[in-house]
Order: sequence, then C-alpha cells, then structure tokens
Amino acid sequence: MARFSVLMVAASATCLAAWCVSAPAGESDVKKSAPARVEATNDVKIKKITLTPKAAERLGILIDEVRADPSGRRIVPYASVLYDLTGKTWVYISADPLTFVRGAVEIDTIKGDNVYLSDGPPVGTKVLAAGVPEIFGTEVKVGH
Repeated sequence: MARFSVLMVAASATCLAAWCVSAPAGESDVKKSAPARVEATNDVKIKKITLTPKAAERLGILIDEVRADPSGRRIVPYASVLYDLTGKTWVYISADPLTFVRGAVEIDTIKGDNVYLSDGPPVGTKVLAAGVPEIFGTEVKVGH
C-alpha cells in the first residue's frame, strides 16, 4: 500500500510538472495585441499614439474640448496640460477616436482647474483630459 502511494504521488508530480511547463492547447497560437500603437509624425520628436478600446478603458481616458470664456480666451482643463523636462507645455489633441498627438500650448493664466491659453489649438479641438501622463509615457517609451 505504501509503495502504491509513493507511485501515485510520483506520477501526480510528473503530470503536474509536465502540465505546468506546457502551454494549453492553442495558447501559443494566439498573438497578443499591443495596447497602444506608436507611429512617427512629421516632427521626429512627436509621435502619434493610438490606443485599443481596452487600453483606453484601463487608463480611464477622458476627452474634453478647448473652450472659450466670454472674452474669447481659450481654456483647457488643468489635467490636460503636460510639462515636459524642459518646461515646455503641451496638450494631447484627439482628432480621431483613441488617437492622440501632442500639440504645443502657451499658458497665459491658471485659475483653479482651468488653464487659459495665449496660444494653442482652436476652440472646439478635442483634447485628452485624463490619462495624460500615461500617454506621454507611451510616447517616449517610459517603462518599456
């Protein structure tokens, strides 16, 4: 009986080890898609980022628009503004769904959650309002 138990334990361990190192059927045939595609633009320092819907959901991506106050000054959410290492300011413009390209802005004033621009995209332009650091990290390959 003890010999049978030892054989069963050894056989079980062998089967378990073989199962752990082999991929389940079909798993090796499935190609995992990247959560983001990074493409060149006309400016070698700026890339176009296209997210999958799942990646956008995981990052909590939110889109807002450049607005104007009654005097015509352009406004973006403070969360949309990115400061690079040189201190230059940017927003991510979304011309197509789930696609983002960094665009330069010049800040006039910051009041609470609103940034008043002296230069940047026109009123009505869609800009990224949540997920900005993650998109920048994807663009410059931080953490890759």
